[in-house]
Amino acid sequence: MKKIIYILSFMAIGMLSSCTKDFEEINTNPAQFLTPDAEPVFSSTVKRTADLMGNNNVDFLWEYTHIINKSGRYNGGNDSYWQQTYVEVLGNLKQLRELYKNNPGYANRIQILNIWECYVYAMMVGTYGPVPYSKALEMTPSVEYDDENSIYASLLSRLKAASDAIVVTGDKFSPDILYGGDLTKWKRFANSLRLRLALTVQLNIPAAQETIKEVMANETLLMSSDADNAKVIYSAAEGSESPYFIKLLKNVTNPDQMPKMSDYAMLYFRPYKDPRMQAYFEAVAPANQFVITDTLSSVADDTLRVVNYKIPYMGNAKSTFNIPTWNLPGLSPFNGANVNSYSNLQSSILAAAHPFMLMDYAEVCFMKAEARELGLGGAKTSEQYYLDGINANFSFWGLGNAAAAYTAGNGIKWNTAGKGYNNFWGLVNSDIPQNNMAKIWVQRWLNYYPDGAYEAWTLQRRTNNLKLVPHTNPASAVLNNPFQEIPDRWEYPVIAERNIEAYRQALVILGSPQDSPEKALKFAAPYVHRNWSLAQPFFDARFEQKWFGNTIQDLTAAGVTYTIVNKFLKP
Repeated sequence: MKKIIYILSFMAIGMLSSCTKDFEEINTNPAQFLTPDAEPVFSSTVKRTADLMGNNNVDFLWEYTHIINKSGRYNGGNDSYWQQTYVEVLGNLKQLRELYKNNPGYANRIQILNIWECYVYAMMVGTYGPVPYSKALEMTPSVEYDDENSIYASLLSRLKAASDAIVVTGDKFSPDILYGGDLTKWKRFANSLRLRLALTVQLNIPAAQETIKEVMANETLLMSSDADNAKVIYSAAEGSESPYFIKLLKNVTNPDQMPKMSDYAMLYFRPYKDPRMQAYFEAVAPANQFVITDTLSSVADDTLRVVNYKIPYMGNAKSTFNIPTWNLPGLSPFNGANVNSYSNLQSSILAAAHPFMLMDYAEVCFMKAEARELGLGGAKTSEQYYLDGINANFSFWGLGNAAAAYTAGNGIKWNTAGKGYNNFWGLVNSDIPQNNMAKIWVQRWLNYYPDGAYEAWTLQRRTNNLKLVPHTNPASAVLNNPFQEIPDRWEYPVIAERNIEAYRQALVILGSPQDSPEKALKFAAPYVHRNWSLAQPFFDARFEQKWFGNTIQDLTAAGVTYTIVNKFLKP
């Protein structure tokens, strides 16, 4: 049956130029079209969605988030994601819906199919811009693209209709690998997804703000605890392992290219005393720890000591290549580091049974904080929602007792500004302004570790909240520039270009003469790409210094071995 579904899906998006004789026979002979069992096909489709998302995180999107470094470059997608999503996910969903739409015993399950289809299409339009939607997967040799705004407007409408139509005492999927047959949780997922999408397109879809007001007026329809989290469960059984386990452990080809903590993440972890650094990443083995040079004072005299000592955590930079026009003097703070000097992801993230999080309660809290800050409703204050989100995130990672101290710090505490660190080139910093919306967005970004890389990318494109450094060693196939910023979108795959008429239509709708990764989508905040060749960087190692304190006595108290390189009186 799956073979039939895949063939239909290929035809529907114009991947084949003409129908085969066998396909025509299948299409015209109802006796040959067997009805599949909806449960295993839907379960497989949900799992396949999470598989594709996990693979994208490893290969592309972790780099965009600036929390995790993995692929090394800002690659802009590949052909397989487009093809597999339309064929193995959206094609299956459409076929199930067509088969069961007139069966009253499947009324709720049809709505769940609609919810999942909306979830998948939201990622497609947010990744590429215009995509086949309203006439996708139809039995025609051609394909039409829809513009972003019309797709988002349709998704918001469909999600509301699906949630409203679900009767919690009615039929349900069994098994249901996402919510175990709990239809109330499906309704909450649908409405939380409405809030997510409406916030994304709030400035370019007229109905978006009304959607936000509606869901905020009835918060019982939104996720209310971690029990409502949407996550796909994996296991150690062959064929059921998590995508991270498969790509990074089971089928690893280069152990030296394991994902590491980003140096940019350190800029937000260290100055704000964020314990999530230890929860998200592992300490480096003592033998491989990076040795830094620091200048420390002493409580015993007026002498400053230049010392070398090891630090337990270290983030990997996107690139340490200097743009030729910079002419930087001195040594990089990364001088002497190697792949083993950087902090790995916590091993639990790579476990075969690690679940994949699609949406969690903490994210919903941060979304409600933004909605309230915009004046679009909510029973609590923006600050209360914001703190709820931090508390939920900390509790999820077993850090509940540390939340109070963290939220009392400047830059994290409501209505305060925080002083961060410069990155190692001195080009950007992690200062958090007094502006409270900026705080909400920073915490939402940090909450997306490790699975929400697509949403982190979308949040950054929509807000430009983070000050990000460029990649200074981009692939020559991508750009002729000596630097590259995170992509605004993915380029269409080669397989889409083969339908030249539809491809040209897509570019017209996109509003670009070229299929460029630098063409911003309609929901994106205005942004002028900077000529980083004209920047004036300087090496700044403060993000890695004063790890154990400001004095030589602090090193001793921490039991740290150090070497004194030089001593001199304070000026």
